[in-house]
Parts: sequence; C-alpha cells; structure tokens
Amino acid sequence: MKSSGPRISDWATGLITLFALWMIAGCVFLPMNDAPSHIANGVIAHKLLHHDAFFASHYLFEPVLVPYWATALWLLLWQNVTTPLVAWKLLIALYVVLLPLACRFVAKTASQLDADPTPDSPPPSPLSLPLLPLGLLTAFHWGYWMGESNYLVGQPVALLGLGLLFRSKRLLSGSFAGFVLLAALSYICHIYALTLLLIAATAWAALSFVGRWLPSLRVRPLRPVQLVGLGWLYALFALAAYFVLFQHGSQANRGSLGFDLSLRRLAHMLIDPFDTPTPPPRLALALLYLGIGVAYVLLQKDNLRTLLASPGKRLAALHALCRPELLFTGLVVLLAAYLGPVSILGPDGSQKEGEIAIRFVLGGFLLVLLSLRWPLVPDRLPRALLAVTLAMFALVQLRSIYTLHRDTDATLRTIDGQILAQIPPHKNVLPLIDLTDGQWRDYLIHRVVNYVVLRDSYSPHVFAVKGQHALRHLPWGDQRDVRNFDISQDEWRYYDYVLLQTDKPTLPPSLQGHVQLIAQAAPFALYRVERPATTPPSALPLAPTP
Repeated sequence: MKSSGPRISDWATGLITLFALWMIAGCVFLPMNDAPSHIANGVIAHKLLHHDAFFASHYLFEPVLVPYWATALWLLLWQNVTTPLVAWKLLIALYVVLLPLACRFVAKTASQLDADPTPDSPPPSPLSLPLLPLGLLTAFHWGYWMGESNYLVGQPVALLGLGLLFRSKRLLSGSFAGFVLLAALSYICHIYALTLLLIAATAWAALSFVGRWLPSLRVRPLRPVQLVGLGWLYALFALAAYFVLFQHGSQANRGSLGFDLSLRRLAHMLIDPFDTPTPPPRLALALLYLGIGVAYVLLQKDNLRTLLASPGKRLAALHALCRPELLFTGLVVLLAAYLGPVSILGPDGSQKEGEIAIRFVLGGFLLVLLSLRWPLVPDRLPRALLAVTLAMFALVQLRSIYTLHRDTDATLRTIDGQILAQIPPHKNVLPLIDLTDGQWRDYLIHRVVNYVVLRDSYSPHVFAVKGQHALRHLPWGDQRDVRNFDISQDEWRYYDYVLLQTDKPTLPPSLQGHVQLIAQAAPFALYRVERPATTPPSALPLAPTP
C-alpha cells in the first residue's frame, strides 16, 4: 500500500498556496516597499510606447541590456488586458506558485538514480518532502516585504534552471534547451538570480568531478553538455557584470565592499528566510528548528549511527541521510551568503547599496532543506512531531503575514483616497520623508509617492540607477532621494506639489514659506507649492531635453 506521506506534504503546500493567493487577491495595494517603483517602471514604459507627451517630457528608457527587466516587461504585456495593480498581483502570485513547484522539481530531479546504478544501490523510494510547506513559507521572507520583484521571480527561475542542468544529457535535448532559456531569463530577472544559479551549478559540477574518485558517494558524473551549460552561465554573468558595473561609465554600483563575518550575522541567516517587519518570535523559530532536528534524528537514527561509528561506510551513510548534490550545493551558496559583502560603500564610508550577499540565503536554505532524506518508516512519533511543529509555525507565520497585508492595504487605501486623489493629472509631485526613527513598517508605505504615476503625474522617486535600470529622469537623470530637503529655486519652479511623510508637528524649515497644506492623512500630508505671484505660469521652465 502506497504511503500517504508525500501526498500529505503536497496537500499542505497546496492549501498554504491557496491561502496566499486569496490574501494577495484581496488587497488593492500589497505591503511591498519597492512595489510602487516597479509598477511605475511598467506604467512609464507603456505610456512611452503609446507616445504620451507628458511622460515623454519626464522620462526616457535607454536601450541597454541591463538585468532587472522582468517586472517591467511583464507589466508592459499585461497592461494591454488589465490594470497595472492587477498585473503586479499576477506577477507576485506567479512567484508564490512557482517557488514550491521549483523546489519539488529540483528535489525530484536530484532523487532520480543514475542510469547504471551500482549493485549496492538502494531501491528507489517515494519522494518524501515533508518540509515543502516550510519552503513555501519562505516566499514571504525579507525580499518579499522589500518588494524586490525581479529578485523574487528570479529565485524559482534559478532553481528550475538548476534542475534542468541536472537532467541535461545532450545538447539537442529539451532539458538543455530549457536550461539555456531559463539561464537567460535569470539574467533578465536579476543579477543575483543569475549568480545564485552560477554558484549552485559550479558547486554541483565540482562535487560531480570529485565524485569520480568517491564512488560510494554515488553522485552523477559530469557530462560534456553540462560543461557547455556552465560556460553559458559564465558568459551571461560576464555580460551582466559589464552592464551593471562598467558600461555606464559612472560609479553607480561600485565602491569599497563592506563585510560582516560576525557570529551574530551567521545566526541571523536562520532568521532571514522567514524575516518580516513583524518577525516570528525567536522562540517559535527555535522550536521549529528543534522539532525538525529531533524528528530527523529519530527517523534517521540508524544511518546517523553508521555515520558516526563506521568510518568505512560514512559516505554511503551520508548518501542515505541526504542528497549530496543538493546538500553540498546549498552549503556552498550559504557560505557565499556569509562570506560575501553585505554592502557597497561610498568614499565617505556611507552605504551606497545594501542587502548584497544576503540575497543568496533563500536559495541556499531551500537547497539544504530539499537535500534531507525522510524515510517512510512505520514509526509515527517523529512524523507526528514534525507535523505538529510545522503546523504551529505555519499558523504563527501566516497570521502575521495576513495581518501585515490587511493593515498595510487599509492604510494605503486611505492615503490613496484622501491624499493622492487630490493630485490633478499631469502634475509634478516632490516626495519627501521626515521621520525621526523610521521602522521597517513605515517603509512599506513610503514609496506610495510613486503611485502618482498611476494618476498621470510625475514622481522623481521612481527607480533610475545607472547599471540597474534603463529608466532615466528628465532632466536630472537618477531618482531624487526622499530625504534630501535641499530644494533649489529651479525645483521650486518645477514642482507643483510636495507629498510629505512625517511624524513631526511642524514643517521642515526648507519648506516653510513655499507650500500650503491641501490634505492630510497621517503620516502623509499633501502641500501645494506657492510660487511667487510675479512669476507667470507660462514662464516656468519645462524639463529640458538631455
């Protein structure tokens, strides 16, 4: 009689996926920090393709092959049939669905035996992935709340590409053609998705090469077609590095590297896959890892005993405990996340770019999870312990995730109805932030300023960084920092409104005498710029052509 273990895991994953899709569909605005900028990029591209004169006077897309195009292209396509906000939710829903599917595909591929098994190879066993629901919960990690959609979509793309590289046997095969296409798609998504695929594929290839002298480890031998695949990855990475770092001839994305090799950061890598603006209690995470560990030890006690007590059988025991290709690959990716730079620093030591190597934590964590073998044995105690542990953590995490979605959406709807609705079309809006001690939750809503793009108005805070985006602002190039209160006279003549997010009772000195309050919905206030009466509107400068 076939065990229901694998089926229970799939059903649990499916239920969590349906809950996540219902939650996403029920929001008008998702609680994702960078979402408005990504949506704005897609809207601007669509407007420019339709020759909108207002947007053409404010924005320009340069024809460069930088990565990070995936979201804009998706929104560009879907705006022909639906609204930008719905198109964005469809993209996030796609990511939520693809992540567990990619995990299952990689694990299934790695669990298949070689075409010519050795005499002592164990018989094939059903694929058991009891931690797959936990892998789905990692979809709502820190990158989700940051709203890094290109990076997010790139994670399942990289995992699927890795699985297809595992399967590739010939150049003229569906698996290799799929790998080539997915590797190119990972380039379009995000340079860190491409780098994840590159690190994982290189680690797997190294293990396969060493495995030629360790037959008891029973790893797949490296095939010539897979070496060709590695060459394709390195060529794509070289192209991405050129466009991100060098092609634009500026110092964007360049500078000294900041590292953090502390034990605290190492321990925090256990939190990163589940980190949110209201992170799960440390006790809940500790119980999660403890429950998984105890259940695994109880189910694998015989193989663990062999691993510790029989030196001659350790490699065989290791193969029974895990899928070596995935374990080694995942550990190498996690090592890159720990040893890699945490930030790019400017000449004065200030941070220019953050969250660098941390982006590898999710992929490495998932590969390690997928590497563990869970034998289908009659002992029900460890499986019950694992099921209860995962269920309790899922309830805690899903409740927090749902609350964040509901509360942030309600706040953004209020701001949209009471503040943004007051902005007429074809106006220039200057966004500013004046918070004493901004928390992560504050930054889930601060980029609401970019939703003015949906009202056919202009915001200078839409992403436009050389090497990261093809978008440029006219006439100033990059986007304007929302914390920059040094406003020139030319800017006062250019902007029609100021949208201020603040927790202060009074206006900043640089705004006093220049603006008049129009509407307020804490923590935002909308001000109209008061220009000198002697300056006729027709004399105000337009955005010059670059």
